[in-house]
Amino acid sequence: MISRFLKEVEMIKVSKKFFTTIATLVMALGWNICSAQIKETPELVEKGEEVFKRECVVCHGEKAQGDGTAAYLLFPKPRNLTRSVFKVRSTPTGEPPTDEDLFRTLTEGLPGSAMPSFRSLTDEERRGLVSYVKKLANISEAPERVINVSQEPAFTSSMLTQGKEVYTKLKCWECHGNEGKGDGPSSLTTKDELGYPAPPNNFTRGIYKGGGSNSDIYLRFTTGMDGTPMPSYEDSVNEEERWALVQYVRSLAGSKVAVQPGGGDVVVKRVSGKVSLNPLSPVWGKVEAIKVQVMLLWQRQESVDSVSVKAVHNGKDIAFLLEWEDLSPQARFTRHQDFTDGAAVQFPVVPAGTTLFSMGAKEKTVNIWFWRADMQLDIEKKKFHDIEDSYAGMVSDDYQLARDLYPKSIEKPLIQPIGAVIEQDPVYITGWGAGNFVSIPKRKSPVENLNSEGFSTLTARGIDEQNVNGQGIWDSGKWKVVFARSLSSENKFDANFTPGQQIPIAFALWDGTQGDRNGQKSVTPWYNLKIEK
Repeated sequence: MISRFLKEVEMIKVSKKFFTTIATLVMALGWNICSAQIKETPELVEKGEEVFKRECVVCHGEKAQGDGTAAYLLFPKPRNLTRSVFKVRSTPTGEPPTDEDLFRTLTEGLPGSAMPSFRSLTDEERRGLVSYVKKLANISEAPERVINVSQEPAFTSSMLTQGKEVYTKLKCWECHGNEGKGDGPSSLTTKDELGYPAPPNNFTRGIYKGGGSNSDIYLRFTTGMDGTPMPSYEDSVNEEERWALVQYVRSLAGSKVAVQPGGGDVVVKRVSGKVSLNPLSPVWGKVEAIKVQVMLLWQRQESVDSVSVKAVHNGKDIAFLLEWEDLSPQARFTRHQDFTDGAAVQFPVVPAGTTLFSMGAKEKTVNIWFWRADMQLDIEKKKFHDIEDSYAGMVSDDYQLARDLYPKSIEKPLIQPIGAVIEQDPVYITGWGAGNFVSIPKRKSPVENLNSEGFSTLTARGIDEQNVNGQGIWDSGKWKVVFARSLSSENKFDANFTPGQQIPIAFALWDGTQGDRNGQKSVTPWYNLKIEK
């Protein structure tokens, strides 16, 4: 195993230089505003409360007790800020965080959770949030002591070996496993101080709550993570051993470091000619891809970490190409234990005064385009897949005493076999007869046009309002999915796109193999869609 780690040495050296440079730049460009405690004023606290109600209540709740309307969809659960227990700090166990700690958490988010980056907020808004969170947590004084991060020793193979020895000596493997995959013998029983499951981190994924630089990881070992089974090792091992442990743990993920999504620009390139629904069309090779980080709402060991996005328009139509890694495609959705892969893009119907990215809010409708792999399969196979594809003899199985009335083939001259769904009269197929887009066996698009005004309000549009086309293929371990529609729509519940203007856009992914469905998914906050003239 050591040989594998040693192969990562050069990558780690490069990574270390990268993080050192980034840390220096960030301190110079912004974080130094919180290098000392923020000078709090009533106006700043009021500003923070205003931002909290706008951005944070949906998860943390009106009273910041971790019981917002989204809380039931999230694991780990949102923090109860009134308890004054914070995982990510530069202070000793049991001490409150510094203002800089809180500011940085708001800026960077927390990888491995549904806490996004709020770097899209202004510095003043984030400073206000820091002040308001301190008020909620009843933090009135600065911490007595801040952990000093000592100079990191040069990276060597011997330190890597020493780090593995420290990992073993401290019994890190009991929780994190022998290879750092979060699968140790205690991993299924670890709980936080409130009794909720607290699975150990899988270091091989490059996910580090509180930051992925070596100094960040050093602080996590030194301070511990209050409220979790992760203790402080400040008194257990000396600085040299802690740094060795840092380098060993960092080597487990190679150069991977997870980053929380925090917004950015997605440019819609203007092209000539017809917009293609084919994900393999040459037109997509001429468009620059934007890598968009995604965050899982309900954490597990395996998940996709990003989606590649390309966008084009020709003055009449607009199209998006999403690509993401999925080594186990799932397009079956007929049995109760089956869930399909999927992807969605979301836009506000009215861009002005955009609501949160969490599926809209009352009177702030969002327009969602939802592609599903099972609907794609129906179109490709020219067959509506239903329960009989999984259980071919279900009629005879269900009606043991009436097999003569429900034969699977022509067994008697005057008795006809049960035909496929597409051969039936819609009057007798409830969903189809009612105009449910999902139930239509002759649908032409694998993309459904939807609206929402918050959780539990997702609304299907009528058949005559299904104006979004698309196509998805699974190729070389990746899903490649195109969404397309005209730039403009006269329907008041559709988003509209105007060349030269901007509109928010958000993304979501579902991994059917992992049981994703409904609110169990990976998402992004709003990004800024810039449509070229």
